[in-house]
Amino acid sequence: MGVRYRVQRTYELTGRGPAALGWLEDGEIPFSASTLQVEGTATVVRIRSREMHSSSTEDGELLGIFLHPEDADLVTAGTVLVGPTD
Repeated sequence: MGVRYRVQRTYELTGRGPAALGWLEDGEIPFSASTLQVEGTATVVRIRSREMHSSSTEDGELLGIFLHPEDADLVTAGTVLVGPTD
């Protein structure tokens, strides 16, 4: 199953950079850097890291992700980011 992450809001965190808060509806985003794609487009968004308090991410969990600064403007509230299917 691939990743499906629905952005609820975006913000800038002092000392950490641009971030998004949203619901991980499907799949898992690894702790290490990765990329996701804006659903329905070829636009790739670089993910620097994720933020949560447990070691695993289950479908439907609220999750913060830190975005690459150059890609932050590509993500707004309502954006759905998707990843490859296995």
